[in-house]
Amino acid sequence: MEEDDDEMENSEEYSELIQRSIEKYEKMRERQERYFFDVDALLKIIDHFIERLEYEKALEVTRYAHTLHPHSVNFTLKEAHLFALMGNEKEALALLEKVEHVNPFDVEVHLIRGNIYNALEQYSRAIASFRKALEMADEQKDDIYLSLAITYQNMTEYSRAVDYYKMSLLANPANEVAMEEMVVSLEFSHRLGEGIEFFKRLIDEQPYAYMLWYYMGELYAKQSQFESAIQAYDYCLLIKEDFAPAHLDMAQALSMLERFREAIDRYKTAFEYCQPDAFTHYNIGECHENLHEYETARTCYKKAVKLSPEMSQAWFGIGVTFEEEDRWYEAIHYIKKAIELDDQNGEYWLALGDCEYRLNNFAEAEECYRKVIDFDPESEDGWIAYSELLAELNRPYEAAEIISTALFYHHDNYELRYRQVCYLYMAGYHQEACERLTSTLEQHPDSYRIIYEILPTLEADEQIRAIILNKGGKNGDEL
Repeated sequence: MEEDDDEMENSEEYSELIQRSIEKYEKMRERQERYFFDVDALLKIIDHFIERLEYEKALEVTRYAHTLHPHSVNFTLKEAHLFALMGNEKEALALLEKVEHVNPFDVEVHLIRGNIYNALEQYSRAIASFRKALEMADEQKDDIYLSLAITYQNMTEYSRAVDYYKMSLLANPANEVAMEEMVVSLEFSHRLGEGIEFFKRLIDEQPYAYMLWYYMGELYAKQSQFESAIQAYDYCLLIKEDFAPAHLDMAQALSMLERFREAIDRYKTAFEYCQPDAFTHYNIGECHENLHEYETARTCYKKAVKLSPEMSQAWFGIGVTFEEEDRWYEAIHYIKKAIELDDQNGEYWLALGDCEYRLNNFAEAEECYRKVIDFDPESEDGWIAYSELLAELNRPYEAAEIISTALFYHHDNYELRYRQVCYLYMAGYHQEACERLTSTLEQHPDSYRIIYEILPTLEADEQIRAIILNKGGKNGDEL
C-alpha cells in the first residue's frame, strides 16, 4: 500500500509540474515575452494542446521550441505529427524525411509515416513503415502490432488483422484499443469462438484484468450466448464495480433473455456510475414496454427525446405505447414525429398505416403501406398488411398481385402463398387459385388451414377440400 501511495503522490506531483509549465507558457504568450523551457516541458505542453485538439496552438509551441532547442529532432517529429493530424500529409512526410537523415533509426519516424500512409489509404507503404518500426523497436511493440492490425482491418483483411491484434495483446494484455478493435475483426472474420478462447487464455494469466472479462462478455453477446456474457460481465464488475459499460451491457444481455425487470434494475445501477444518456433511457423504456407498462415506458421515452430530440426511435416508442392503448390519434402524432426524422423507415410507416386503418382512414393507410414495401421490401408484415387492406377494399386481384411481388422477396413464405390462393379465389380466378393451392400444398401441406382463417367460405368449397385431401393436407381425413 505504501508503494501505491508513493506512486500516486509522484503522479500528482508530475501532473502539477506539467500544469505549471502550461500556465507559464500561457503567461509568456499573454505578456509577449520569452521564457526558457527545457525539452521535456515543451514536449508536454505540445501534448497538452494535442489532447485538447488545439493543433494550431501545439504547432505554435513547436515553432517556439525550435528557437530554444534548434538541434532537437523531437520538435520536428512533433511538427510532422501535427501536420499529419491537420491533413497536411505532404508537409508531414517531408519533415519525416528530414528527421530520418539525421536519425535513421528513430522508431517514431516510421510509426508516424505509417499512420500517414494509412490515412492516405496507401496500405502497402503503411505496412512497410510499420515493419521497419518493428525491426527497430525495443519497447512498446504492442502499439506497432496494433498499427499493423488496424491497417489490415482498413484493407478488410480481417483474419490477418486478428493475428496482429493477438500479437499486440500477448505483448501487452492491457492494451484496451487492441481489445476493442479486435472484437470488430473477430466478428467480420467469423472467428468469435476463437476470440473467446484467446481471451480465456489471457484471463488465466491475468484473472484480475477487468477489461479482459468485459471484452470476453462482448464476444459472448455477439454470439447470442447471453448467459455466458452476463457471467463475464459479472466477473468484470466484481473486480471493478464502478465500470459503467459492463453494467449497461449486462442490462442489454438480460433484456435479450427477456429478463426485463432485472435489466431495468441493472440500468439503474449503471446510473450510479455514469450520467444517464438518451439511449439508456430508451432501452429502459423498451423493457417497460415489453412488460406492458406503457405509461412508465412513455416516461422513459420522453426522457430520451428530451436529451436527444433527434432520436427518432424514442418518438416512435412513445407512439407505440399509445397504439398499444388504442389511443390512435395520439399514436399518430408521435409516429409522425419519428417519420419527420427518419422518413424511410418501413417500421414507422407500417405502424402509422395500422393506426390510420384503425380510424378507417383507408386511403391514408394504403399510402403508408405502399411506403413500407418501397422502403423495406424485406418486411413480411408490410406486404401482408397492404394485401389485407386491398382485399377489404374489394380489390382482391390487386391484393393477389401485391403478394406475387412479395414472393419475389419471400419465396418460401407459405403464408404469403396461401394468401395468394385466397385473393385469387376472391377475385373470381378459381382455376388459378386451385393451381396455386396445389403447388403450395406440395411444399407446405401442414399449414393449409390458414386459408380458412383468411377466407372462411373456402371451407365449404368441395373442389378446394378435394385438392387438400388429395395432396395429403394435415387432418385431411377429417375433410
